[in-house]
Amino acid sequence: MKAFLLATASVALMAGGALAQDYSAPPSYGSVNLNAGFTPDPYNVNITSGGSIPASNVSGECRGWVANAPDYSVNYSAGGYDLTIGATSSSDTTLLVNGPNGEWYCDDDGGQGLNPLVQLNNPRSGRYDVWIGSYSQGDYASTVLSVSEIGLTQGNSNTPNTYAPATFGSANLNSGFTPDPYTVNVTSGGVRSARAMSSSCAGWIADAPDFSVNYSAGGYDTLTIGAVSNSDTTLVVNDAYGNWYCDDDSGNGLNPLVTLANLASGRYDIWVGSYSEGDYATSVLSISEIGQVAGSRPPAVNLPQQPPQSGINMSAPAAYGTASLRSGFQPDPYRVNITSGGGYRADSVESGCAGWVASAPDFELTYTAGSLPLIISAASNSDTTLLINGPNGVWFCDDDGGNAGLNPAVRFDRPMSGVYDIWIGSYSQGNNATASLSISELYSE
Repeated sequence: MKAFLLATASVALMAGGALAQDYSAPPSYGSVNLNAGFTPDPYNVNITSGGSIPASNVSGECRGWVANAPDYSVNYSAGGYDLTIGATSSSDTTLLVNGPNGEWYCDDDGGQGLNPLVQLNNPRSGRYDVWIGSYSQGDYASTVLSVSEIGLTQGNSNTPNTYAPATFGSANLNSGFTPDPYTVNVTSGGVRSARAMSSSCAGWIADAPDFSVNYSAGGYDTLTIGAVSNSDTTLVVNDAYGNWYCDDDSGNGLNPLVTLANLASGRYDIWVGSYSEGDYATSVLSISEIGQVAGSRPPAVNLPQQPPQSGINMSAPAAYGTASLRSGFQPDPYRVNITSGGGYRADSVESGCAGWVASAPDFELTYTAGSLPLIISAASNSDTTLLINGPNGVWFCDDDGGNAGLNPAVRFDRPMSGVYDIWIGSYSQGNNATASLSISELYSE
């Protein structure tokens, strides 16, 4: 468990009001059952903030814009602990909570900075419906919702922010996961000195984690985390117990490597640093239970040439997460921040497709179709492409079919229910750009 000091919020409690939020609606991002003493603590889930309804409909003391349906529901069995609910985002977000007895709680900036936080003393057992709002109308921001019995803060001046959304996404890995190693492309470096944490740490890292792994421990004794780059990189890892680990050159050459023992199930936050300040280098992060690091072995010699493979792996876990959406979902569009591109040509799986994509899907959508069309698009300042594998195994792709500039879009007028694996590609090889994936039944980006 991560031990942090409790940050007490100013919370408004209302018994009623002119309500527009429908707490009877299914939560857009799911639900969880938590019993007192739950681990890992905090429990975290990725959510997109915002909506079209002013939170002030509940009370004039509430701020921001929220969706109609709850974003998330917590079914909580109380047991002598206080309960803290908070949200962390790079945007200005707010919180709205409906408790088991119908009480309403809201907060704007009770956490660190512009992050909201609601503290419930002597909480009741029952269902807590949670909305994460955006202070500004039309702002839909990637946010981490956190639920804790030990309190929430965002660390101190010497440590990075373990509650910020991971810049390059997250993955849920169960013991025995395949493929092993699990890999993801990240960009190293940042403006925070890792040495400020400890003299054993080196390099410059970002404030937010580069990647987060929600790991379910099983039959393996160790977890190996490594990074491979043409530059001199470092590693900082915060494990499920809240312990910090650092490394500089324990891998091959100037590559870092951290091996963790006594594994616990929970969240592992990872930072890939650059040894030199101002160096931002493309790096391959690897997570392995068998001690392998992708790209670290010397190339084989005198072996017969093998025909090239597409390298695109639909069965790999989606690098930036998953979502289950039912026709009529809110908010619409559902957005996810993704880094485009990868090392594989999109036309290796379907002739006529453009761009370079990663091996694993960037995002996996499980969709329950209705009478509305399904529109998947991407928005970026760069030239991006789309590659989608539909529920019936058919490939779809687009380059510039969106509504603006070089944005891609694929429209399914009569969508099927099932799983859609989605890649956002970069038209030019090596151009890894920040992009917003949009899933909508109304319009494309």
